[in-house]
Amino acid sequence: MYACPQCEAEINSASEICPRCGADLAGQAQEALAAEPVKKRSVPRLIFIWASVIALIALCLYLFEWYVLPEYSATGAPRQAEAQTVDALRSLQSGLALYYGAEGRYPESLEPLGAQARAAAQTALRNGYSLEYSATRNPAPAYSLGARAGRYGLFSFYADQTGAIHKTRQNRPATAQDPVL
Repeated sequence: MYACPQCEAEINSASEICPRCGADLAGQAQEALAAEPVKKRSVPRLIFIWASVIALIALCLYLFEWYVLPEYSATGAPRQAEAQTVDALRSLQSGLALYYGAEGRYPESLEPLGAQARAAAQTALRNGYSLEYSATRNPAPAYSLGARAGRYGLFSFYADQTGAIHKTRQNRPATAQDPVL
């Protein structure tokens, strides 16, 4: 509710014509809006807004590159990571063979292999690979050792007691059916 500018009677704010005096309220509202001064935007404020938007976009692009894109962008680095991981798998295979020769079975975990196994596992982890080891006793002692790539585009590897190392570039763990390295 508000007062009519002509007769000062209280009228509904949705009314376009005063019911008491017949004054045209819609025309007066448009005149009042036209008489209000238009606020001008200051140039420094516009520059600040645009600089903030550009800085936000740049930050988003930087974070995308840092967290989403693969860490290795040079051509030699992925091959080096794969070669170091294969060397680590071979080191673990030789340690497992020595353990089997002494114990007649494969260990339940890689812990009994000692410092050699820890160093090999750390090398694989540093290169972006996760190691998976499992040993079985029935029907014959056997083990499987997998190195799964954590970064897109690198090979995943699989090794077992046969001494062969299998590889795949697909986004899955390698198996004994994959091609031999």
